[in-house]
Amino acid sequence: MLGFSDWFPMAAVGLMFTLFGSIKLWGLSRGIVGGADKPVFQRICGTPPTWESRSLRLGFPLLFLGVGLINLGRLGWLVFTNLRSG
Repeated sequence: MLGFSDWFPMAAVGLMFTLFGSIKLWGLSRGIVGGADKPVFQRICGTPPTWESRSLRLGFPLLFLGVGLINLGRLGWLVFTNLRSG
């Protein structure tokens, strides 16, 4: 039996980082530019201004998405091995 403390941290981190990375990639595809002086929606979905590094504009959303998907994958593996072992 999986305990709450076994699965919840991976689920919380995985879901939040995957959601945040997906929102940032969506904002990048729509051309939403964020910044400290922008409304909350643009700060959440926006990317750094165009004069910033292109690698940062794509790198951070992909990093967040990767961390989230890795944690969800670990959670899936944990559940699978637990169900398989009995």
